[in-house]
Amino acid sequence: MNKKFSTLLAGILLVGSSFSAMATMDKTDTSVYYQLKVDESKVLVIGEGEGTAKDSLALIPAPAVTAGLVEYNKSLWRLEAKEATNETTGAKYVVLKFINKAGKTLSLSNASEAGKSFYYSKPAYVATGGTSSFAFNESSVKFDEDGDLTVETDGINLQTVSYSGGKSTGLYLAVSNGAIKIKKIEQETPTSELKFPDETNVTEVKIKLEAAADKLTLGIDDLNKAGDDVEAFQLKFTPDTLGSTIGNPFTDNKLVAVKLPHMYSAAVYDTETYDAALADAKKATGDANAAIKEAWGAFKAEAEAAIAWGKANKFVGTLVAKAGNKNDLDAVIAALGTTSGTDDKPLTKLTTEGAAGKAFDAAVTAFKAVEIKGEEAALLKDADVEAFNKALEAADKAWETLTKNLGKSYASIEKVVDAYLAKQYQGAAAVPAFEGEDDINLAMLAQTSGSVYVQYGTAIATALDGLAAEAKKTKLLEGGHSADVLAEEGGAANGYYALAIKDSLIGGKQAYLYVDTANYIAKNEKYYGFKVGTLDFVNPENKELGVVADFGQSINLYTFQLVANPQKVDADEILINTWVWGVKPADELDEAQVGAEEQTEGIVPASVVLRTLANNHREVSVAAESDALYAELLKNTVITFNQVVRETAQLEKGTAYYVKSMSKKDEAKPYKVMTSTSECSDIMSANVYANVPSTQWFVSAADDEKSEYTIANRDFGGAQEMKTLYKDTKFYVIDAEEGIYEAAGDTIQLVEVEGTPAGYKNLSEEAIAHQTYKLTATNFANPTTTFYLTMNKADSSVVMTDDAEKALVFKLKDMDVQPLADNRLAANAYNGEVYFDGDTLFFTSEDGLQILLTKDAEKAIPSEASEAGLAFRRTSDKAGQYELLLITEGTRCDALKVGVDQNGNAVVVGPTEITNWAFDLVEETVDTYHKFADAPKNVTISLMNDEASKVTAVKPFAAIKRTGLELKAAAT
Repeated sequence: MNKKFSTLLAGILLVGSSFSAMATMDKTDTSVYYQLKVDESKVLVIGEGEGTAKDSLALIPAPAVTAGLVEYNKSLWRLEAKEATNETTGAKYVVLKFINKAGKTLSLSNASEAGKSFYYSKPAYVATGGTSSFAFNESSVKFDEDGDLTVETDGINLQTVSYSGGKSTGLYLAVSNGAIKIKKIEQETPTSELKFPDETNVTEVKIKLEAAADKLTLGIDDLNKAGDDVEAFQLKFTPDTLGSTIGNPFTDNKLVAVKLPHMYSAAVYDTETYDAALADAKKATGDANAAIKEAWGAFKAEAEAAIAWGKANKFVGTLVAKAGNKNDLDAVIAALGTTSGTDDKPLTKLTTEGAAGKAFDAAVTAFKAVEIKGEEAALLKDADVEAFNKALEAADKAWETLTKNLGKSYASIEKVVDAYLAKQYQGAAAVPAFEGEDDINLAMLAQTSGSVYVQYGTAIATALDGLAAEAKKTKLLEGGHSADVLAEEGGAANGYYALAIKDSLIGGKQAYLYVDTANYIAKNEKYYGFKVGTLDFVNPENKELGVVADFGQSINLYTFQLVANPQKVDADEILINTWVWGVKPADELDEAQVGAEEQTEGIVPASVVLRTLANNHREVSVAAESDALYAELLKNTVITFNQVVRETAQLEKGTAYYVKSMSKKDEAKPYKVMTSTSECSDIMSANVYANVPSTQWFVSAADDEKSEYTIANRDFGGAQEMKTLYKDTKFYVIDAEEGIYEAAGDTIQLVEVEGTPAGYKNLSEEAIAHQTYKLTATNFANPTTTFYLTMNKADSSVVMTDDAEKALVFKLKDMDVQPLADNRLAANAYNGEVYFDGDTLFFTSEDGLQILLTKDAEKAIPSEASEAGLAFRRTSDKAGQYELLLITEGTRCDALKVGVDQNGNAVVVGPTEITNWAFDLVEETVDTYHKFADAPKNVTISLMNDEASKVTAVKPFAAIKRTGLELKAAAT
């Protein structure tokens, strides 16, 4: 053993020798994690901050089991222990190392106390090469006779002592004003006499080992929201399924824990009473109406036959007594009955006061009153049967009204109740909602006042009223309303969540994992497995109301809860809690059920397990807590998890893109752009243009280490203030090949811009020096006509003309180059003068913003190119279409524009106004060098048709050079 280290250990042992030999000891397991408690509420951790906080020791409030897994794990340490013997004394001691869950060893740097007083020293910190092995005598730490590590119950001090040159040195972990530091004590005494001093606001750190919890419920953040880059999680089963035909959905998929606002069970309806009431009413009215219809039809037929007889045969007296079909008439009238009759005839089903019954009685009475009066026989005339025909028509109408209203009542009841029963979500107090016309139709069947109810006899009316009353009642089975299983109070699955399959849709809806209780993975054993299904929103327009399961499904089967065991050193083992239909064992079946289908206990808590079904066959399944094999199955199912880190984009600084939204709501206008009318804000557009930089974006800043990028408009803004679409934003890859990413919650496609956009009309210095131009204008309403700017001599205003000969001629003299936000691109702003009718003029404007021409250069709109100028900005990819801007430096986005009013006057308009005009500069002069291919005998040239400037060039001068106002002929 190294002598110095031996001396150190001897010193430690000497310090330890003063401890009580009777100290209570606790068994300590090196295979589990502990919190290092410094007092009842604080734990020792290694800091993870920036700068001086990084790797420093700190005392923090002890994270409880309700904390997230990440935070809880930061407080956990495991121990490595070995027994050694002091070579000098022969005494045994234990050396401990402390390693936190991140793998960092508690290796204290001695430099933290060097050259500083305790009060001014920085906090203790860990460093490679520091003190990482702490030796303890048997009064504090030892291996017992069974070989188990034991540690003093009251806690242990982390300290080291040494002796050298007649001086003892002790390094103690101490706390002062909340900071944990190393306090150095030096004394010219034996190490056994070293003692932590009694000082104000300084206490020695004593650590108690408290075993980590063996159960910590994992929340959404623990699983797939711990960091911005985490998009899902995956599970690992050890062992996994074997020989399975359906696989393991927990390991085959990336999972996303989804905390839905509410998860409701589907309503369970009991319609037995309603169905019976509807059937009874329909049968009663159906039988009665059928009998009435048949009997009334027979009466009408015989009455018609009798009238036909009376019109063909003379008679005296009543038709009913004289008609040739008298016997048949008597029979059908008797069979029809009357509403006041006591026998069971069709009309006795109706009331005497009801409209239909009264009309039927009146029609029969009217028929019986048809007669030939007097002593002389005669034929029936139409007038003789007119009263009967009216009564007959009234009876038919009253009957039609009754049956139609009855049908409307039934239709409304069935429509409203069916709609009520079709809802998967139904509150406890919910009843069918009869409103408007449906409520009116229902009321027709109700007692005393119903227009249908009052027309039927007591038995039928009672059935109708019973149906009306039953239709308005709840149809929910007792306790069958939709209950939120996530509710804080009373929610059986409170703290649970749904497990979505990442990037998986079924019929356009998110796919979720659920316990499949409709099928067995092992039919004989009745073992359940898992499937993937969908959930429906209670209200698709308001998703905050939560989801509901389909009919016949328990929402509990869609809920899961992952519970970690942070205590395990090897890995955070996972228990997956869920639910299953519980089945009573055969010996617990009710006597009446023995030999029949097994009874269920309803939905009961369960856990995900692996079941061995046969040799070389394992399936992922579920086991209820009441399962006799539950504990054994859990022991044999080892599940761990890891988070799936999202792939982040690597975008190159300076790259230009079109930005396209992939959202369905933006299908009509998918591109993000800025325009002169958008007030420097991004808007959605159906089009982008290769030659319009404001419809393009570029990577203006890139932090590849953090995968954070800033996307700014290529045109608007400048180096000081970019017009950004995304600033310091992470871009997550969805489809790298297609350039589809997620940024700040948006799903977008970045389409790289090819080539360099023309953007602005940027003339060369040579062109400015040697050319003059005409300013053309095109009205989008009349794109086939080219207009020119000219001057109205009456008021010096600038107006439009389609006569090219009257066009103003521009001579550009100054140019200011303004870089765009993407400084590889630029916009040229020009100044100059205008020539018209031999005059040199300048643009100016009046208070009304109408553009005028003036001979006074001091009144020119752009007085100096560096302050303002004319710029031509492309509006599309069509050649020769520009906005004409009056810009100052950095104001392209909100620059004033030149427009044309309804009278054809050129005017200045605001930056957001739509002008419906496009402008362009067209060369008015010939090229700087013009070669005459046909070699004419002579060429006459002049400046602005100035007679004094005319020059005739003759052979051998075939090329003319113009420099300023001087014309020269050059021989070829």
